[in-house]
Amino acid sequence: MSDEKRTDGARDTEAGPGAESLSKGLSRRDILTGAGLGASGLLVAGGAHFVNNLPEAIIQRLIEKGVGANRNEAIFDTDALHVITTGTGAPLPDPKRVGPQTVVVAGDQMLVFDTGPGSTRQLALTGLGISSVNALFLTHFHSDHISDLGEFMLQHWTGSGMSEPLKVFGPPGVEDVVEGFLGAYRLDRGYRIDHHGAEVMPPSGFGGVAHTFDLGTDLMSSDVVYEAGNVQVVAFNVDHPPVVPAVGFRVNYRDRSVLITGDTIYSDSLIHHAKGADLMVSDALNHKMSQWVADAGRHMENNLTSVAEDIQESHIRPEEAAVVAREAGVPLLMITHVLPPVPDPLVNPFLRDARAIYSGEVRMANDGTLISLPVNSDQYSIHELLA
Repeated sequence: MSDEKRTDGARDTEAGPGAESLSKGLSRRDILTGAGLGASGLLVAGGAHFVNNLPEAIIQRLIEKGVGANRNEAIFDTDALHVITTGTGAPLPDPKRVGPQTVVVAGDQMLVFDTGPGSTRQLALTGLGISSVNALFLTHFHSDHISDLGEFMLQHWTGSGMSEPLKVFGPPGVEDVVEGFLGAYRLDRGYRIDHHGAEVMPPSGFGGVAHTFDLGTDLMSSDVVYEAGNVQVVAFNVDHPPVVPAVGFRVNYRDRSVLITGDTIYSDSLIHHAKGADLMVSDALNHKMSQWVADAGRHMENNLTSVAEDIQESHIRPEEAAVVAREAGVPLLMITHVLPPVPDPLVNPFLRDARAIYSGEVRMANDGTLISLPVNSDQYSIHELLA
């Protein structure tokens, strides 16, 4: 995002009669650089004192701009299948990644897949309104994929005073998960209605309604579970031992499509359901690095070693995800649910084997990575919304 440029030519650096007019059009950079002065000018003109003692008119203007701003709004004007990875982490703590979540914006639909810890906040930071979400889809019921469900349903209700609850789709068990969070938030529901009134917080809009689909036990099984306008969501079974059921999703919008694997190991089901997709968003665990974590934890008085070894049985390797993308003819592979957590210098080693066997583009997604797939095209663009 480029910084807003000054248009009034003002050079004032002290509070005074001109402060109110000075505040108009100020960007963050203007404030931090003393309303247009360079670093040396700040020192000469007492800019540090000014920045630490901003006039109220400037503070008010900055707040007004912050409340009304959506720096990413123009991106979604393009008719495209937009995919945002608003949470790319996993249970092991990562300072740069929250729990798993993927958002799809297409046509008049905004669909969300999983609600890992912290993902509701990340979604809000992208500028997309949580109250605009048409439906939420859960891949399975591991805690790191559902723990923000209560907060998500609450924000969906309170953000715009929704009169209808959130639609939550998932395999058998989703009704228990939704009901559990409804129970946990029921007292809060009462507080908010009492505080703001039923006009602002319509009681009918609280929480969510579970929509269960059952794909059976056949790993190749799939079904259309949601359709609205030109948007279609297909759920398919994946293999995520020992979790049953576990599903992935394919979202089709006009002539573009994305496959979201959820948590899975390699299987023919992935290849079958990814055929012809434009983008694959896949979890991945680098087994070699995970084993190194396990080895490093043997002297610790915790269960890190056992967990780091056990999870290798449940997650696809980056190179296996690359095989799926290659065999299915998918040109772009985005890795999410990153295990183990890796600092930036280790991203390339994490993906090295995948890149060696896959001629398409493979990237590690970040929280806030946006991939736009314009309709009637085979092109895509990638932006970082939270950088």
